[in-house]
Amino acid sequence: MPSEAEQSTGVAVAEATTAPAVTEAKADKETTPSSEAGTVAAGAVPPVVDAATGVASPPPSGRMSKPVIVAAAVAGVVLVALPLALSGLLTGDQSGEEPNAAGYAKDLPPDGGFVPGLAAPPTDLGGMPVGPPGAQLPGQAPGGVPAGQPGAAADPGTAGLPGVPPAPAGGGPAPAPQHQAPPPQQQPQGPPAPAAKTVSYEGMAGKGCGGGTGFTGVGAYSDGKAGWVNHGGGGCGAAFVSIPMSGDANKDDPSAYGLWTFNTGPVTTGSCAVSVFVPNGDATVAGGSPSVYRVFDRFAVDKGTPVGSFQVDQNANHGRWVSVGTFRINGAKLAVQLLNRGRDWSGSNKTYAHHGAAMVKAKCQA
Repeated sequence: MPSEAEQSTGVAVAEATTAPAVTEAKADKETTPSSEAGTVAAGAVPPVVDAATGVASPPPSGRMSKPVIVAAAVAGVVLVALPLALSGLLTGDQSGEEPNAAGYAKDLPPDGGFVPGLAAPPTDLGGMPVGPPGAQLPGQAPGGVPAGQPGAAADPGTAGLPGVPPAPAGGGPAPAPQHQAPPPQQQPQGPPAPAAKTVSYEGMAGKGCGGGTGFTGVGAYSDGKAGWVNHGGGGCGAAFVSIPMSGDANKDDPSAYGLWTFNTGPVTTGSCAVSVFVPNGDATVAGGSPSVYRVFDRFAVDKGTPVGSFQVDQNANHGRWVSVGTFRINGAKLAVQLLNRGRDWSGSNKTYAHHGAAMVKAKCQA
């Protein structure tokens, strides 16, 4: 029955038994009836019942019912937990392993490991996107250093090209290439000057020879096999003479000797290679052991100093040419003198040994 206050106001308050039980959300997502069943939750506005009609009107607007709040909280938890669950499924997190960055595979494929569509690539260098490993950023040198900074590699399209100077240190702009003028064309040259001809001379002197050469038997005399003996009746190269010895192996008879002379022009100053020919025969024909020669750069051998000397063992060289050396000349004159020192006896017997005076050759060069 309505109380007197209710009858006077015409408003009835709903009994506690008629109010529905309200459930509360717990942390473990279970719901339990309120501990105060039959009472209105704190802060809730009870419905108003019209006395005339007995119909309960909705609560005043401006407040949200508790079931709506609970539903919104559950939806928020689901939205927060869903990305974490998806991230765990994608990364395959296992105990003891570091999680991989979103958008990259754990085992890198050949293209660098970026999986398109999963996540945006990480950014670096001031928000600039970083591509797959090995990609070069705009304005960046191949070595990973921003272009123009110290340590950046040179531009492969310009470094080392002819006429392109290297980029200055500090990243400044490279100087403009200097265009070098082509080298001047060489003027055609005439034929090379002919090499200077070598001036040389070659001659042979002996009995019967000429051509600027001569042979003289100084102090010659005839005394059978004891004096000067002539051999051969032909010309140059076929006739020679045997000169008797002084009788002393260390002493000359200055009044008797053989002399070969050469006029070496056109070689006036130079050197001459000399060789002598030893004729065939026994010691009475050519038996110098040895025969001693002197070389002069003038014809008057009795007034000058020899430029050299040599010896020939005639007994060991019969019938052959013997090269005796090279000697300096001056004034286009060369003279070879055969001395007469030597022993022409053995014990108390006379051997009649002689020096053979055949041909002498001279080859001279300036």
